[in-house]
Amino acid sequence: MLAFVVVAAVYVVALRSDMPVPEVRALTFFSLIVVIVSLILVNRSFSASLLTALRRPNRTLAAVLAAVAVILALTMLWPFANQLFAFGPLHADDLALTLGAGFIALLALEMLKPLLRPQLQSQSRPSQPLAMDQTPKPTER
Repeated sequence: MLAFVVVAAVYVVALRSDMPVPEVRALTFFSLIVVIVSLILVNRSFSASLLTALRRPNRTLAAVLAAVAVILALTMLWPFANQLFAFGPLHADDLALTLGAGFIALLALEMLKPLLRPQLQSQSRPSQPLAMDQTPKPTER
């Protein structure tokens, strides 16, 4: 929900500042991707601090972050992809806004973790152990 609010706020601010629609589309898309990366980082560090989680080596996370960066760069710099999505140009202040949106989402969720941790831990424990197979097996003759 918080991620949606942050991206929606970027969208509304961009529209109210009379930004051209293609630029609003690009800004909102990039903000959405950066906020999703923030959600990945927060989820990775739910049991520990964010810094501790980032210090742990994780090749998959590094590959995902590299792929996201390359795809976003291609989307912004390759004319075919730019026309395909009908994106307008993003300026340095626009990119700073997208990174700021991701940082705000990351910071807010990090601050909420201590409040939500007890609820999530109690929900993740099953109330009764589950058996793999409780049906009787036929006997052989």
